[in-house]
Amino acid sequence: MKKLIPLLLILVLSCNTQINLEQEKEELLQTDIDFSNRSYEVGNHKAFLEYASPNVVLLKPDSYPIIGKPAMKELYDQLSDSGYRLTWKPNYGKVANSADLGYTFGIFLLEITEGEQKGRVIQGTYCSIWEKNAKGEWRFVLDTGNSGLEPVSNDQ
Repeated sequence: MKKLIPLLLILVLSCNTQINLEQEKEELLQTDIDFSNRSYEVGNHKAFLEYASPNVVLLKPDSYPIIGKPAMKELYDQLSDSGYRLTWKPNYGKVANSADLGYTFGIFLLEITEGEQKGRVIQGTYCSIWEKNAKGEWRFVLDTGNSGLEPVSNDQ
């Protein structure tokens, strides 16, 4: 009986550490929404640098993969993000059973805010893969998107 009590204790404790995947998914989706809101508030480049994992990979059209946060910062230092606003909304998210890896995808809107094309809105799809860091925060490790969706009509 004395040997059975520690075994039961271990079993009870392991049951209490069960992961709530639905809650984890909601946290991941909210992180993606917060990321978009941050992009609207402070600009695309600053938000991407804040929410990126150190080993991030960006997949952009007509470009080799941009690997690592220093490479992403170097790219952003060469480009301005003041002439547009990029926002997005996740349509779906999923978290692995381990609750430390997940993905989101949805629709992005790129609104031109300056110059000849001011007011033009480009719409497309995106996908981000996320991991939890040591602090328990979701940070994206891979991001990609495709433009080319027709703007949604209000007539529908």
